[in-house]
Amino acid sequence: MSSNSTIKIAVVDDHSLFRKGLVTLIHQVDSKFKVVMEAANGKEFLAQLAANPLPDLVVLDFDMPIMDGHETTKALKKDYPGLGILMLTIKDDENSLIRMLKAGVNGYLNKDVEPEELQAAIRSVYQNGFHYTDNLTGKLVHAIRFPDKDQGAKLSDQEMRFLELACSELTYKEIADQMCLSEKTIDGYRAKLFEKLDVRSRVGLAMFAVKNNLISL
Repeated sequence: MSSNSTIKIAVVDDHSLFRKGLVTLIHQVDSKFKVVMEAANGKEFLAQLAANPLPDLVVLDFDMPIMDGHETTKALKKDYPGLGILMLTIKDDENSLIRMLKAGVNGYLNKDVEPEELQAAIRSVYQNGFHYTDNLTGKLVHAIRFPDKDQGAKLSDQEMRFLELACSELTYKEIADQMCLSEKTIDGYRAKLFEKLDVRSRVGLAMFAVKNNLISL
């Protein structure tokens, strides 16, 4: 995609004042950005999509009434798989990030994002198909999008079982109970997989699982 193309953007957030401010900021950070659609929740956004041309990507709030970001993402991936989804959230805990990844978001940003990162994130989703921060690396995300280029690591049955459970919303203590193992043993599995898969967080484990079809989008 040409870097000179106009990028058509939708903004979905239930707080009107924040949404209007975000639209203004998007227009300010890059002359090629054009907000073509606004909505207060996922249900309203889906109705607009059915009656209007598809934008290139949507900046989508995670916490909304009626239809939140997680539900909206699942619906979008089903009906509009080519639409880029940049999730905007105040949640940065691992369980929330895993839920977003499993739903199929192309990237996420914290709501206190700096203008420069907002610009970079929009361009990254538009041009590369992904944008992730924190401990998520572009290399790992790329491997998920193109799994045939990376065969992944060989894991034992117990490691595979731990990996599946790590992609759930269970705590590590609950995972230990499920596997009938001690918390210390579970800590050992986690450390071993972090090293083996070259990841640094539970989210990284989830991304490996997505890539290898251990969890479904």
